[in-house]
Amino acid sequence: MLTTRIPLFGAGSVLLALIACTQGGAPSSADSDSRSGDAAQVRATAAKWENAIGARNLEAILAFYTDDAWQLAEVGPIARTPEERRAFWNAVESLPVANDTVNVSDRITMARSGDLAVQYGEFRQIISDKTGASTSLPQKFINTWRKQPDGSWRVVASMSSVKN
Repeated sequence: MLTTRIPLFGAGSVLLALIACTQGGAPSSADSDSRSGDAAQVRATAAKWENAIGARNLEAILAFYTDDAWQLAEVGPIARTPEERRAFWNAVESLPVANDTVNVSDRITMARSGDLAVQYGEFRQIISDKTGASTSLPQKFINTWRKQPDGSWRVVASMSSVKN
């Protein structure tokens, strides 16, 4: 199991490094103002995506991805196509999860270019067993958002895993 987590951690690290590289230099106040507004848009969009995930609305969940997005599973292959992302979320929906988005604590970092954002943080997943007993499972995540030509934000890469 450890061998499957190392490549996934590496992929998330690469995404963070790419964003960090685009942030060189001190931003002007105009850049900073634009990025803070974009960060607010990303946060609002992320909240809608979290609601879709919590409601287990498969079509709404999938609508937040770009066509070329990657969904990195903790175990298993990377979902690189719309069909593979659908299969990933169908598998997630079959799990006995009562709530996916409890106590989300995150941070959003904007690229200097203004067209990418990284959201990363923690949340709790509440899992119920067949008897109705529930367990709180701490998770960590990273999502990379890309600004679309119409000004909206969509996920280009996403990953979550159990927090150790």
